[in-house]
Amino acid sequence: MEKRTRSRPKMIWRSSCHIALAALFTATVIGCKPEGASELLPFDGERAFAEVVALVEISPRDAGTAGGWKAADHILERLESFGVEAKIDTFVDQTPEGEKTMRNVIGQIPGKSGRWIILGSHFDTMPGIDNFQGANDSGSSTGVLLELARQLSLQYGPGKNQLELEVGILFAFFDGEEGIAGFGPNDGLHGSRRLATQLVLTGRKESIKAMILLDMVGDKDLHFIIPVNSSPGLVKEVLNAAHATGHRKRFSLSPDMAIIDDHVPFLEIGIPAIDLIDFRFGSEPGLNDYWHTEADSLENISAESLEIIGEITIQLLKQLAFPTHTH
Repeated sequence: MEKRTRSRPKMIWRSSCHIALAALFTATVIGCKPEGASELLPFDGERAFAEVVALVEISPRDAGTAGGWKAADHILERLESFGVEAKIDTFVDQTPEGEKTMRNVIGQIPGKSGRWIILGSHFDTMPGIDNFQGANDSGSSTGVLLELARQLSLQYGPGKNQLELEVGILFAFFDGEEGIAGFGPNDGLHGSRRLATQLVLTGRKESIKAMILLDMVGDKDLHFIIPVNSSPGLVKEVLNAAHATGHRKRFSLSPDMAIIDDHVPFLEIGIPAIDLIDFRFGSEPGLNDYWHTEADSLENISAESLEIIGEITIQLLKQLAFPTHTH
């Protein structure tokens, strides 16, 4: 069977026209420390890696296939086992190969304010790649979100220790992120467009404080380049979180690189959003030759990298989901 063309990039390049954002990129930032909030448990990278291993056993996980549906069922079962209220949202969308039935998985831990932060990851795999595990793209981010859901539910799930978050967490596991022929209105970002549309139609858009997307976060040589199409306020918060956790050196900023990913539909409806992605996943630093190949396997990701992004995300939630913090 002939492989399908894998031409769609996550990345696009633009001229350096975002002067205000570029100025923010050069600003000095310091860490934020919450006050009056219960200390979150340390993030467990080994547990997150185990979640990736379990997901990778369901490969391929292409959107609109039995493997993709099984992966959605698996994620739902994991969330429910943690005591997280969760559901599957099944929808039909048009693709270059005709209509396909896809499944988003949505979990939630409510907060006192009625406002929400979306933590997002896609779980589908790129079609047409022999022996493809998708351990990094999309297993790593899904494993981190599942471990975050387990940890937060232990402390802030309904009836747990009488503790409540100020801002609720919505865990969004997207189907259909991968574009078959290239990004377009009917190709790629299916699950994130679905959720963004629902937020508008139901009037819930105004309750969303921020959307934080994780994607390709397991590279052993972990380094993030924050794309220009991320909200400036969230860029600052992420850099503060990286500084506070001792991982600032793992972040760079680009004034002219934009990435098409699952955060884009939320930006388009006016929700602040950011994409935390290491898009240089390869055999040597700076290369991306493992992306969308069979080399995207468990042996090329690490629990240590999952723990690093987990720690940063926890700190980011401390800054955004608790009632008071100082800079």
